[in-house]
Amino acid sequence: MDDAQRLRFLAARVESLTREKEAALQALQAAAGLGHFDTSYSRLESPEPILAEIACRAGELAPLRAVAVWLVDEDTQDMVLSLSRGGAAGFDPDAEIEALIADHSFAFVLDQPGPAFFRAKGGGGGRLVLHRLATSSRVRGMFLGLLDNGGAPVSDTALALLSVVLNAGAAALESYFLYRHLASVNQGLERKVAARTAQLRRAHDELRLIIDFLPAGVVVVDPADHRIMDINSAGAAMIGRSREALVGRACFDCFCPAQRGNCPLLDGGRELASVERIIRDAAGREIPILKTAVRASLAGRDCVIESFVDISEQKKLASLREDVERMTRHDLKAPLTGVIGLPDVLLDDPDMPDVFRPLLALIKESGLKMLGMINLSLDLYKMETGTYVLDPRPVDLAKVLLDVGREFAPLCRARGVAIAYETDGAPGLAGPVVVLGEELLYFSLFSNLLKNAVEASPEEGEVVVAVTGRDMVWVSLSNAGAVPEAVRERFFEKYATAGKAGGTGLGAYSARLIVENLGGRIYFTSDAAAGTTLVCMLPRPKPPFAVA
Repeated sequence: MDDAQRLRFLAARVESLTREKEAALQALQAAAGLGHFDTSYSRLESPEPILAEIACRAGELAPLRAVAVWLVDEDTQDMVLSLSRGGAAGFDPDAEIEALIADHSFAFVLDQPGPAFFRAKGGGGGRLVLHRLATSSRVRGMFLGLLDNGGAPVSDTALALLSVVLNAGAAALESYFLYRHLASVNQGLERKVAARTAQLRRAHDELRLIIDFLPAGVVVVDPADHRIMDINSAGAAMIGRSREALVGRACFDCFCPAQRGNCPLLDGGRELASVERIIRDAAGREIPILKTAVRASLAGRDCVIESFVDISEQKKLASLREDVERMTRHDLKAPLTGVIGLPDVLLDDPDMPDVFRPLLALIKESGLKMLGMINLSLDLYKMETGTYVLDPRPVDLAKVLLDVGREFAPLCRARGVAIAYETDGAPGLAGPVVVLGEELLYFSLFSNLLKNAVEASPEEGEVVVAVTGRDMVWVSLSNAGAVPEAVRERFFEKYATAGKAGGTGLGAYSARLIVENLGGRIYFTSDAAAGTTLVCMLPRPKPPFAVA
């Protein structure tokens, strides 16, 4: 390269760097105000000025022939075309979006933090730029722009600034909708307060009217001495005493089932949100309630506000529903007789092709399993009501545990969890291990417990099933998972579950019912370091005995 060529190269390089510098300065100047939308936008009557501002700013960053914005309808959650500006021959924003929805491109853009480009169906075959309008909490809409066909590509800097504009616009839209919602709520509250303010003389009277308006019982308790500071009419009526007779007395003496020094909220530090409790009214009648208790401050004074609702009718309806379900399960046993019996009739037919015989046997086996499940569900109801009559017989627990393990082998393989057995500290499951009870109950018991243990174990973990004991049989199931603290104290209660997708809270509850009806005990230990160990103490039969 001679001197003249070198000079031309350097001059071109200087010119290129100068253009890059000017472009960077222009980008910085544009960015200075991009992320700011006037806070007064949130007080507008409609979001149209915000959308117009978004369209204007986007047009300053990219050569857009048309702009359209769709917003999420607050009621239907559908995308609605809310702004359309500019255009080109044959360009239809709705048609473009429908095409993008049809080929799943629209859903793709909703998951992208930045812009995405597509070929337009109309408008002379230009390019579309799509960008979601989203905040950290939700998607608010979608921005679409039609770029000049054959124009210069949009720079990375302009695209980054476009994201700044659209994200700021989404935040402005969210502020607008939040303000509208809060304004609506505030107007409703103002109307209620205005209707009562004329009748109120002081703050205590205001609280009196508000809590008396509620159908639920509301009690205000002094946390220092547990004395009732106030109670509304619904609460006094539920307890069966007048407000004058209750105010000033300790809550333990009137309605609270806890004892002094053992308040779950004040002494135990536990939150009480929609928990079921039983209270007694003045006549000694037990009333099931749904209770919530929170710490609060009224007029600068610390207090505890308790609210409770009589759920006697809900309990009756639940009991009626359970009766109907129980009768339905009982009635299902009649058609199951045919499902179980007819395969034997067909199998006795010498002309029955051999290819169908395994299928008939499978039908019968499935019918028997369903019958066992129905019978067990009916038995669990009897256990709940204390009417179950146990038919105790010697059962080989080792066989039951192996059968349960085989049933859950596919689940273990899917989760990469291994099951290890131990007998009196030695590896393996040495049988027979004879316990007293019913085989179906033991199978159901350890099916529930092993399933919970496998699902609670981390992937590639291990569930250890250990059997030991002489006069009683001790069976422990250990895994590395920990029971959530929120549910530990209620682990064996009905519907106690936390953080488990699809969990019903019935597995541990039914296990406790079964163990107690078998004459045994069940308990568990759990912490993050040692994992969880659940222990069943089960009775042995008196010798001599024979396992069926």
